[in-house]
Amino acid sequence: MALQPEHLSDSAMNWAIEHVLRYGDTDVFPIAFEFRAFRAVWPIVLDWARKIDLATHELGPAIRMMVPKHTTGYRSAAQLDPIDRLLFGAFVYEMSGAIEQFRIPEDQKIACAYRLDVNAQGQFFRKDTGWGDFHTRSKALARDRSCQFVVIADVSDFYNQISHHRIQNALSSARITENRAKVAERLLANFNALHHSRGVPVGPAASILLAECALADVDNFLLRRGFRHTRYVDDFRIFCASQEEAVRALHDLSEYLFTAHRLSLQAGKSNVLTKRDFMTRELADPEELEREKKEKKIDELIDIAKVSEYNGGDVDIDEMEEKALRSTIGELIDQVLEPDFLPIGLARYVLRRAGVLRTRTILRKTIANAEKLLPVLRDLVVYWCKAFDKKRPEQVGDVLRYLIQESTHRSIPYVQYWVLSAFESEPAFCKPAVAIEAAERSDPQIRDRMAAIIARRYGIVDWVRSKKETWSNTSSWGQRAIIWSSAVLPRDERAHWLRPICNYPVFTTSAIARAVSAMADGTS
Repeated sequence: MALQPEHLSDSAMNWAIEHVLRYGDTDVFPIAFEFRAFRAVWPIVLDWARKIDLATHELGPAIRMMVPKHTTGYRSAAQLDPIDRLLFGAFVYEMSGAIEQFRIPEDQKIACAYRLDVNAQGQFFRKDTGWGDFHTRSKALARDRSCQFVVIADVSDFYNQISHHRIQNALSSARITENRAKVAERLLANFNALHHSRGVPVGPAASILLAECALADVDNFLLRRGFRHTRYVDDFRIFCASQEEAVRALHDLSEYLFTAHRLSLQAGKSNVLTKRDFMTRELADPEELEREKKEKKIDELIDIAKVSEYNGGDVDIDEMEEKALRSTIGELIDQVLEPDFLPIGLARYVLRRAGVLRTRTILRKTIANAEKLLPVLRDLVVYWCKAFDKKRPEQVGDVLRYLIQESTHRSIPYVQYWVLSAFESEPAFCKPAVAIEAAERSDPQIRDRMAAIIARRYGIVDWVRSKKETWSNTSSWGQRAIIWSSAVLPRDERAHWLRPICNYPVFTTSAIARAVSAMADGTS
């Protein structure tokens, strides 16, 4: 049976562009410049989007890379074509209310992760990810007298293995129309390079909500079996009165995931623990750890301050709090770097916290341990760009150049992508000639794109000029970037070159040309 047309509302598209500009298109890759360009000519983009039928829409190519998952492993991730990312976000946004109602109610603290809280400024989820609820609920269930054993279970490669057909069924159960649910299945199949019937794009917020929709079925199964559990994304914890009940819970969960979803649990991360072992090994919360360390540090500083006050010195409470916070971050990075196996969650937390504070407390240690921190490269680069010493940018620049020129990871496309993005973000990290050469030696997927973006940022006019005749001989990602880089050309030269491209038959390409013209003329 042929699919019926599915179109997106203007309000959904307006929300989608606000969401991406505020939160990024993915939490894996550098944000694409195309969204800034689309915003500059938004009425044109919106008019084009009104005509798109998602039931027949052909997707543009994505950037696909293997992304470090742990110190020795990788997972596949894709950065969607920017216009497809907007369509995907708008599409799921329109279904989001029905999906949220289908999930286990939030107050039960079972499906803890990423609860919906949409607003007109592009917000999709609550500002906290739900980890605090997961941790608090786990602690309460573990401390209950009836709990003696805890099942911990993690789905293997969940985002890349989730069935499109199961998502379609889940959407139908959430009272999404059958046609729209089938269109969702078609879109997901097309996002997959090989058109396999499994996997959702890793990174976009829309994928998270679709995954949660599918796992609501598993939550209900465990509830029907009488188990007490809580879940954070694909991380299950089941709290049992006996070892026999725990063994049965792990068996039943494994069986249901396989028979109903064709999913399996990670052997190394799924186990039955005693209550004591669980509370010792698993109930580590980064925020709680930081709070405890900070309170201890403040107590120490207060003791010092009392001595200072006794001797006639001033006591600055705000300064005391700030010192304690920075000292705590310094202690936490030691906990990240000390073990042989990188604690990913804590590493991300510390880097993001340090970035918000813009503290250099951990700058030297992160530079010295850059290769160990590669599984959290995104957060590492973002932190460096926020906190580097502007008087000594070579501190960060040297390690970035090492990563892309000399390290054993220099040939990994994901490493190249983030290092080159750092050069573009902060030109002080690298000389123009070195940056453009590094870009031109990078993986073919990003070579022309990153070279063009760097040429624009560093104002390398001759590079841009050299691509005017051959710009169409590269990928769509490269074509758009070369057009974007034309902003550095003299006004008349740029206008003459862009004029025919503004009418190029590929809409996203012509939209970038129009955006560059509009932004240069101040009409955006």
